[in-house]
Amino acid sequence: AVVSTQSRSRYFFLFTDKFPLKCISGVVYTIHCKNCGPSQAYIGKTKNTLYERFYGSNGHLHPSSAKSALLRHMDTNPLCEFEFDTIKILDKCEQDLKLRYMESIYLKFEKQSLNTQEWSIPLNIM
Repeated sequence: AVVSTQSRSRYFFLFTDKFPLKCISGVVYTIHCKNCGPSQAYIGKTKNTLYERFYGSNGHLHPSSAKSALLRHMDTNPLCEFEFDTIKILDKCEQDLKLRYMESIYLKFEKQSLNTQEWSIPLNIM
């Protein structure tokens, strides 16, 4: 039997490797405290890789990052910690402006408590 090119390509692309979490870029993500659970969650966006966003020079978990809501939470609560592998991807997009809108929508409608900002970009929603 002859199999069409279209059906062969369907089988060829069935098995794809998943990108490692630290290499993913252009995402809106959430992470919550290992000890407190989802009640202490943070929503953010990055056009860089997640690894760079968390461990780079201005990253959430870099020791010199004074503005980090995650580090402030851990300073206030010594038993608390954030595990990189628990990051959940909420959405993906390669354009920064769209990422900012998506982050703003998630900040408006999702329950989180560690964010200090209400939006990345004003939504003007009543």
